[in-house]
Amino acid sequence: MPRVIITGGAGFIGSNVADAYIREGYRVAIIDNLRTGKKRNINKKAKFYQTDIINKKELREVFEDFKPHYLNHHAANASVQLSIKNPRFDARNNIIGSLNLIELAREFKIKKFIYAASGGASYGEPKKLPAAETTPLSPLSPYAVSKHLAEEYLKVFTVKLG
Repeated sequence: MPRVIITGGAGFIGSNVADAYIREGYRVAIIDNLRTGKKRNINKKAKFYQTDIINKKELREVFEDFKPHYLNHHAANASVQLSIKNPRFDARNNIIGSLNLIELAREFKIKKFIYAASGGASYGEPKKLPAAETTPLSPLSPYAVSKHLAEEYLKVFTVKLG
């Protein structure tokens, strides 16, 4: 049975993604620090690990215990206001936390890493809607910068480093 880890799986989107995987017959593990997610959102069939993606030691323990095939990454500081007020907190969560997962995915030979990017935030106010992936970037907040940088790290590790 395929195994998938979903970060941010106690949030609205992550918990719905987890439910879909469970319906398809996957074994699911949720990683969430419950800062904004709710325990009641977690499917009872999922294995739950309450930890933070910035804690690489605990993440490694989760990977060793669950032995995932796939990783679906939704955990992030999603508050634009908080990213403006505390950009270091935002960068730590959205960049360093994502980098921890990218490194562990390589180490544990994860078959597929799915990253929940934040398209609209990266393009600012484009002249044409909907914005295409070729639309020039013009991030309007630290949140948009951090989400885009995490995506760039993922591209580098996938394309250049394997």
